[in-house]
Amino acid sequence: MNDFTTNGKKPSIIVGIILLLLLLGLGAFLTKAYINKERQRDMQQWESRLALVADARRAAIDHWIEDQFGKLKELADNASLQLYLWQLVQRNVPENSITEPAQQTYLRNLILATADRHGFSIQDGARIPANLPQHQATGLALLDKDLHKIVLTPGMPEINGAWLQTAKLALETKQPKVSDLKIDGQDRPILAFAIPVTAVLGTAGNGDQQSVGVLLGIRNAELDLFPLLKTGASFSEESEAFLTTLSDNNIVYLSPTADGAKPMQRHLSLDKNNLASASAFNNSSEFTIRNNYQGNTVLSASRKLNNLPWILNQQVDASQALRESNERLGFLMLASSLILLSAAALAVAAWRHGSSVRAQHQADELREKAQKLQKQTELLYAITDNINTHTLLLSKQGEVLFSNQAAADTVGASCSELIGKSLTSVLGPQTSRELGQDIQSTAETGNTTSRIINLQYGNHSGTYQASVIPVERVGEHLSPLLLVLNDITQLKSVQNRHQNLLRNLVATLVHIVDLHDPYSAHHSSRMVEVANLIGRELRLSPEDRQTLDLATTLSNLGKIMIPKEVLTKTEPLTDAEHDLLQKHVQYGLELLDNLNFEGQVLNTIAQKQEHIDGSGYPKEINGDQMLITGKILSVANAFVALVSPRAYRKGISINAALDQLMDEAGTKYDRKILAALFHIAENRKDWTDWINEA
Repeated sequence: MNDFTTNGKKPSIIVGIILLLLLLGLGAFLTKAYINKERQRDMQQWESRLALVADARRAAIDHWIEDQFGKLKELADNASLQLYLWQLVQRNVPENSITEPAQQTYLRNLILATADRHGFSIQDGARIPANLPQHQATGLALLDKDLHKIVLTPGMPEINGAWLQTAKLALETKQPKVSDLKIDGQDRPILAFAIPVTAVLGTAGNGDQQSVGVLLGIRNAELDLFPLLKTGASFSEESEAFLTTLSDNNIVYLSPTADGAKPMQRHLSLDKNNLASASAFNNSSEFTIRNNYQGNTVLSASRKLNNLPWILNQQVDASQALRESNERLGFLMLASSLILLSAAALAVAAWRHGSSVRAQHQADELREKAQKLQKQTELLYAITDNINTHTLLLSKQGEVLFSNQAAADTVGASCSELIGKSLTSVLGPQTSRELGQDIQSTAETGNTTSRIINLQYGNHSGTYQASVIPVERVGEHLSPLLLVLNDITQLKSVQNRHQNLLRNLVATLVHIVDLHDPYSAHHSSRMVEVANLIGRELRLSPEDRQTLDLATTLSNLGKIMIPKEVLTKTEPLTDAEHDLLQKHVQYGLELLDNLNFEGQVLNTIAQKQEHIDGSGYPKEINGDQMLITGKILSVANAFVALVSPRAYRKGISINAALDQLMDEAGTKYDRKILAALFHIAENRKDWTDWINEA
């Protein structure tokens, strides 16, 4: 009989062990899956942040390149310069001629004046005396079609073979060209811009405009280009932006790097494994986590420049960027492990308690179980006493069954002193009342409750992640509750900083639009003011007002994709230009597509140009399909557009704008929203100043 009992227990032991291992394995699998999901979400947020900064800095550099070409093209299109240069070419005046022709004198004065105006020459306060050699990193030169020097600004850098090749290429292609970045004799990074100069129409025999010369502008990249890599928003973590290019299967770092390397001083092989800069040349819009040039792990976003074969790399130190995420996920792993370990210990204790064997055998088993439980208890104390999370185990009656060291230290007592006390006597009446609802809900439903709450805990007042977790059994105590308080005050502070960063990024985007379209520089801010006042007048919910404010602020973002000459054109737009301008709404939606906004921000932006009768664009939806925020944005945009001056017209009066909108009430615009605008306009006399602003 004894052998049968003993043998009968073995299968049950094996089954119990298998079930316990399955439970632990399932718990570990679910915990790992959740942690991986959280990690992916954090990486997506960093991808969006890096992309916004990289796009803004790429746009600044592209704008600077276009601006240099624009300044030189303005001079190259000067009819006097074209005529006098053609005459000099026809006369074929030698470079060493003693007598300077009148045309050359005029051209010299014109080149010097242009250089002073656009920053291609030495400023007056910094000019070097005439008897000293002038070696500058900037200058402006006019060469004839054979690349002979006609006019040079004082201190013009020596025009070497690389720059002559750039000038020659501009003459051959009749297109603006920019040289590779070069280091001059004084270790300064220099960039050259070349624009061909054509003869005045009619001077050539066959009627074609021929190139008679070339303008060559020299810029110091260290002073003019590299500072653009620090424009716009920044990160609190260690970050840097730099430019790279390819040369003979090597990556050349064109701009200075954070470790002190000078421009073009660092060269790394394109085949180097796990290098973020190398990955950027395979996919210039890639977000990746790889090593930087120092071997440190970084988060990297890259963008290709429009006018140069260069890559802009925006990187942030991965250890700092993901530090808070790692700490949070580490806590989740530890808490999950503690719960699984507790469940396993309870399962073993319950199984061992239900076993029945002979008296002596029971004594041996109980002694063995006590030893195991003692080890488990020591392990639990070792774990819980070395984490900052405050953990209390409560009985059904609300008495403390267990406290870790962090919870005891906070209230100024030892762990043993807290055992048997009520929660009110440990945490105080106010804190107990704050947590009472969660404790009661978990006790009644058997479900875990968790929320963020502000508590006065001990001598510390802060923000906590409070979780109440039901437990089946601990010893003779049935259905106790595990109270876990995690201090996230610093985490909330970091989240607030992140929100401030988002607001700064939004302000940067609006500033970029204002720079791109000077005639509507205040359009976005005025639309925000008008839309917010209408929303307040119509008593929108706080969520809708927040959506309306953010959507209105970003609604003109797509204009940065529209050529500046279209936005500032003073004559009527062609059909093609009008169609292009209408696409700015879709462009803005595409730029913002990867950002996760709370509320209907993107849908509101999409309805900026829609009308309630379906005559708007881009989707021609009607009023039943429009959001209330979309209708308000449509009215605010139309009103501000009418009263604000543009390149091709002056702004009209407030009353005239209101009358024009009222004529379209019920067709294009919602009557209730127009009524709110009328009421607001009566009390906003300062709006009349908009008409007189440029």
